[in-house]
Amino acid sequence: MSKTMITAAVLSALTLSTTLAQSQQSAAAAAVKRAQVTSPKPSKQVDRNAQLTDAASINEDLIGFALDGEAGKVAEQVAAMRKSLPKLRSFLDTAVFETLGRQVTGMEQASSQNDTLGAALVAVESYRVIETAMDTGSRPSPIEVAMLDYSGFKLSVLAAMQDTDWMTITATAREADTSWLALTTSVKDASIRNLVSAIQVGLRAAVERTDIQGVKFAAKMQLEVVDVLEGYFQRNPVSGGNRH
Repeated sequence: MSKTMITAAVLSALTLSTTLAQSQQSAAAAAVKRAQVTSPKPSKQVDRNAQLTDAASINEDLIGFALDGEAGKVAEQVAAMRKSLPKLRSFLDTAVFETLGRQVTGMEQASSQNDTLGAALVAVESYRVIETAMDTGSRPSPIEVAMLDYSGFKLSVLAAMQDTDWMTITATAREADTSWLALTTSVKDASIRNLVSAIQVGLRAAVERTDIQGVKFAAKMQLEVVDVLEGYFQRNPVSGGNRH
């Protein structure tokens, strides 16, 4: 599929998402007012997910800065991850916390050598650890949405490296297919299903012909369509994160 066709599809889905969101503004406003009246205290699991979401965002920012070649900002995000570890200790079991600690050390080592992409590759795995540690029932969208994000980040970093690791790229593309397959029955909007499927077809084709530019573009589209999916599950929470 050409870049023009995929981009047009993405824009179409984004436009659709905006229209649907606008049509529900009145109902949303009423719901907010009702919520403000009751003002319930957030549950422990919601607070836990909020803390983990903040940590995941640090890794997302780090990856973005690495892809832009901004070593100084990568170092800042690595420091932010180190600072966040004490806050996360009570939310993670010992094995997961120790894994995250080793990953932060790996980021620090890579960053100290100005290996921004190396730090980003570790941050991608840290992002996955954090996302999978979240409470399933309190997630705003299914874990598979975050795993598509993970695949998009990882493919973007791998495609930016000087030495192309096609074995890992192939395995990551397959993981993305698996995540999308698990999501298809929860996404009732045919236009969004067709959009994500087209991106996955484009990714598989790029991998098969070892087209690194095609992989870069498909990864970019995958990251963009995650926003579409997150918006969809915000509007359809029954089939989203609370389905489990």
